[in-house]
Amino acid sequence: MSLLSLSYEALKERKLRTTLTILMVIMGGSLLVAVNGISTGALTYIDEQFAALGANLLAVTPRGEDVEIDDRFVSDIARWDGVMDVVPFIQQIVTITSHGESQSVVVVGLDQSKLNLIFPTLSLEEGTLVSSSDKMGILLGNQIVYSSKRATPFTGLGQIVKLTYVRTVEGRQVYYEKSFSVRGILKYLGSGFIPVDQTAFISLSAAKSFFNRRGGYDGVYVITEDPSLNEEIRDRLRELYNVNVLSPKSIADVIMRISSAVSLFVDNIAAVSLLVASVGIITTLWTSMMERIREIGILKAIGFSNEKILRLFLNEAIIIGLMGGTLGLFTGIGLAYVMKSFFRGEFAHITPIFTIPSLFGTWVLCVVLSMVSGFYPAWRASRLDPVASLRHE
Repeated sequence: MSLLSLSYEALKERKLRTTLTILMVIMGGSLLVAVNGISTGALTYIDEQFAALGANLLAVTPRGEDVEIDDRFVSDIARWDGVMDVVPFIQQIVTITSHGESQSVVVVGLDQSKLNLIFPTLSLEEGTLVSSSDKMGILLGNQIVYSSKRATPFTGLGQIVKLTYVRTVEGRQVYYEKSFSVRGILKYLGSGFIPVDQTAFISLSAAKSFFNRRGGYDGVYVITEDPSLNEEIRDRLRELYNVNVLSPKSIADVIMRISSAVSLFVDNIAAVSLLVASVGIITTLWTSMMERIREIGILKAIGFSNEKILRLFLNEAIIIGLMGGTLGLFTGIGLAYVMKSFFRGEFAHITPIFTIPSLFGTWVLCVVLSMVSGFYPAWRASRLDPVASLRHE
């Protein structure tokens, strides 16, 4: 403790130099904490987004105009081993109007009794689902009704909304309109793969009639019996039909790998700032050693061993690491939330997440790197000749 006290007093005598060195450690540690917090939060957010979709889900759409997804296609796929269900859908971008306000949304027609096979966590804010025989009902995504850009709800349960879309027929644009009654409003889901919160759902029969689709569908959702069968069924679909097959799970895995690689790259950049701080520690302690050569000679003359001199200077590096690392943790947490404030859109929902192992690991790294950086100047100080040191001017 006496040696630690002496080391602390030596640092206090050189306040400016010590403060700048500690500041370098704080900057490196805080950057590492902030990047780790944002990365962990982003990965967790991505995982939550894709968790809203069934892990055993495949989205199948035609690759070219020569491929038609119809009832025969649906029944053929439904008979495959490993396929639990096939849900055909029709989708169209439309303009929805209520009380004189309009917005562009995607309308999807499908059997709503099977929505939970596609979105296991989906639930109703209010109202009910639209039955397969209901050609006038519509189910609205949460953000269609409760957008953050709007002070009041866009519409409400039981109210009438008008859907409008344009189609080119024989070289001229034809407008199609139809009124629907709001049967239900969904809770916020937040799925990024399929924007459920900005989607309106109607029955499959209503979609066929309104969008003038006789027998074809825009695609199907294939529900497998187990996620482990996804790749096998996906490969079979691509082999037999000219279709695109997307698996939310495989997309999530790819995004996770890319995000992890980016996080590792940014972490390495943050670690470089700590290496720069270590150079500052070496410079500070080396300069301190050169200024205190005569003092070292006096300490050795009164009985200080080489080991105690080594510990005296090494303690200075440890103090710098302890103070810089500790303050760096708190600064890094604040920096992460400052970085979050610049996120917009869907990314605004990302919240930094800090784990105890990550914070402790960063703190230990700051302290250990400081000790390693301070070892050489401390070792050189301990090896100074006491007689030569006393004669030093």
